[in-house]
Amino acid sequence: MTADPILEAFETRFREYPDQPLLVSPTHRATVAEVETLAQLAQSQLESIAGPLNRGTPIGLAAANGSGFLAGLLALRRLGLPAVLLEAGRPAHLVQKMARSLDLGWVLSCSQSWPGRGEDFEILPIERNLEGQTPPLAPEIAVIKLTSGSTGKPRGVVTSSSALVADDRALAATMGLRPEDRVLASIPFSHSYGLASIVLPALMRGSVLVLPQTGNPFNVLRAGRWGKATFFPTIPAWVEAMVKMSNPPALPPTLRLTIYAGAPLEPATAARFHQVFGQRIHVFYGSSESGGISFDRLGDGAERGSLGTPVEGVRVTLEPLPAETGDLPKAGESSRRAALSPSTRQGLVTISSPAVAQGYWPRPDPALEEGRFRTQDLAEFRGQELFLMGRVDDLINVKGKKVNPREIEAVLRQLPGVEEVAVLGVPKPKGNGDLIRAFVVTKDKSLTYDDLHGFCRSHLPDHKVPRSFLLLPSLPVSSRGKLDRAALRDLRPGQAPTTP
Repeated sequence: MTADPILEAFETRFREYPDQPLLVSPTHRATVAEVETLAQLAQSQLESIAGPLNRGTPIGLAAANGSGFLAGLLALRRLGLPAVLLEAGRPAHLVQKMARSLDLGWVLSCSQSWPGRGEDFEILPIERNLEGQTPPLAPEIAVIKLTSGSTGKPRGVVTSSSALVADDRALAATMGLRPEDRVLASIPFSHSYGLASIVLPALMRGSVLVLPQTGNPFNVLRAGRWGKATFFPTIPAWVEAMVKMSNPPALPPTLRLTIYAGAPLEPATAARFHQVFGQRIHVFYGSSESGGISFDRLGDGAERGSLGTPVEGVRVTLEPLPAETGDLPKAGESSRRAALSPSTRQGLVTISSPAVAQGYWPRPDPALEEGRFRTQDLAEFRGQELFLMGRVDDLINVKGKKVNPREIEAVLRQLPGVEEVAVLGVPKPKGNGDLIRAFVVTKDKSLTYDDLHGFCRSHLPDHKVPRSFLLLPSLPVSSRGKLDRAALRDLRPGQAPTTP
């Protein structure tokens, strides 16, 4: 097996700074040497599997945030076994189901954040179809990241060590991350965002990870203050919960950079975060397939609906839209007021960089190959800044016309009393095409169907006006912090105001 840059970086740190803390919490601590010991224990467990595993055989890794995850990843890499990053804490039957759908034979499991023995690592055999198993992957493949599964069927993203390292170096240069940073580690390590923002800084540069106790959102900032965190990657759902509080806890005084990713954040929420906490929150836009894409270096982008400018070494181009897409709306209320400059360009976001993954697994897709990833995101450049306007696969078919739901959402947010909104296309009970349904979160219980419908009619063409509205206490989000569109589609009218 060729030299692995992730293993080399960690092993160098182990030789030079074995007693340096690598993970800390108010109740636990793990040094570089202790993580190394755990990695050796996990490796021994893997080597005990009946029948030797061929290098390049993907193995699931379902480990809780903590030293067990780092040790499991190191052990798999040393054996040349690509780690398929599964979510920890799921019931055994769901782990089995996910593993079978990805054609895995084994899963390395560690339910404890702070394991201390080899027995804390469990090797789970997976019952699977013996026909058509995928061949071993190339030696340089380190992980298989899972996409968010917007279609309900997650798939693997085959990523080499060199791509992970390229992404880590580009993000460190773009965000100004340093080896001495202390990372407030509250998002899942198994997600692409957590892998890039938490796991790689620890393994590559020895950045200390500050782990909050689970079960209480207030523990995040408590741990950050205790651990003197300097860098905090988070998600919009956490930000929205904090800014809605009448008396939110203070940010750690040592914190110098807070970023969010995974889903859009309303400009008003970003402005409120700045007002409440006295710091700006920076937009980070990326994907499992390509790593980091763009970053808001100044910190005011979220308040303007901007995704910032491309990450260092990343080439972002906007390909022509499919003919059926039609005209794009401007991105959000602020962009509707902005006059487009001659440099404005619109299209599908396409990424080229050394951090782009090798392809999808177990079935390839031409959208991801040869160092290039063609997303389904609709966007436009204004100068050097990127503005997102939705996704091609979210477009709604109304009587043969394509409607971008982001345009309708932007209109509804202007109605006083509307806090959050999501617009989806749902199949008509009879006939072809979709019915536009708006899901609205509001504290104003006096809003009626006529209020919502009438406001849309006064701001939108008739074919873009929702025919159905549902009031909700909140919008559902997935474990990755993204809007759970599948959960919304499962809802049925029954919460007023709705279709009259």
